[in-house]
Amino acid sequence: MLDRAPAINPAAPVLSVVLPNYNHAQYLPRAIDAYLSQERQADEIIVIDDCSAYASRDIVAGYAAKHPSIRLVANEKNIGVIPTLSRGLGESRGHYIYFGAADDFVMPGFFAVALRMLQAHRQAGLFFGDAILLDGRSGRPLGVRPPVRPRLSSGFLSPSEVAALFRSNDNFVVTGAAVFRRNKVISAGGFDERLSSFADGYLVRKIALTCGLCYAPITALTWCVFPDSVSRKISTRRAREVLEEIEERLAADSAFPAWYRDAFRRRWHFATSRLALQDEPVNRELLLEMGAQSASDSAVLKCLLHTFGIKKARLLILIWLWQRFRPFSLTGLATTAIARYLEALFQKGSKAARPRLDRVHSK
Repeated sequence: MLDRAPAINPAAPVLSVVLPNYNHAQYLPRAIDAYLSQERQADEIIVIDDCSAYASRDIVAGYAAKHPSIRLVANEKNIGVIPTLSRGLGESRGHYIYFGAADDFVMPGFFAVALRMLQAHRQAGLFFGDAILLDGRSGRPLGVRPPVRPRLSSGFLSPSEVAALFRSNDNFVVTGAAVFRRNKVISAGGFDERLSSFADGYLVRKIALTCGLCYAPITALTWCVFPDSVSRKISTRRAREVLEEIEERLAADSAFPAWYRDAFRRRWHFATSRLALQDEPVNRELLLEMGAQSASDSAVLKCLLHTFGIKKARLLILIWLWQRFRPFSLTGLATTAIARYLEALFQKGSKAARPRLDRVHSK
């Protein structure tokens, strides 16, 4: 697919958005409206429909009739998210590229900040910000990613600085909160379909380790999490199988330090165990498969599950899993939490001050 990619030329669009869609008609208007409401709008928005029902295509066609930047591309058969993203990469023409999801939506100002940062740091392969997580069904807040920020202020991280960060923290780039240099995506190999739902995670890490990245502590994305999503199902049902494929790729790719495979394995075991713990009811089979590394580990997990109420058991098991796998730095977690708390206080204070200032000026 990458061999067909159009050549970049000075007259090409600056920013391309690739939006895969499969039967997400109810979310498409929200996602597309968020792109069109950006201070710095995308030059092209390519919606790749993966053989959805006609409602989705009708919605996109309606937008395309009003907005020349929107283009509908339809797959002849259902091929899945990762191949669809690859097709979007091949169809795109921008110097920069954003890979979206039809059930998520970007936040105001995101694209403007991203392009400004990437233009200021021309060696960076990507820019990213923070993502708010919401329960896709109830709208209940689930948290903010990354749990540990790579830095507390806006700026660039070199490949060596990224590698140093990976020793203590990982998983800080949410793909939907990132804008990439298109040529760096292509030179990194694009989306490796063998890695299934982790293809974008692998790509992000490789670009960061080879080119460096930019970060700004802004809210770039609202990420709607659905327990029955494709990525969630793969992460839980094929956790060990996918991990083996990832480890094989990491071992063969010189972009990744030799020590990284062991660190990634620990974090994958922790992440999949945490997902199993969050399931309703708790996915005990997956929890024991990924969280227990020995018979004694299994005994500890079973004891905690059977001794305490489910709410307390979840907390105790999460603490135990962290002690067992040490997936990230607690210092970094605490520092990030404090920074976000202070930012929220500042924003609250700023909003409260505006009416008072308005009254003063009116007098």
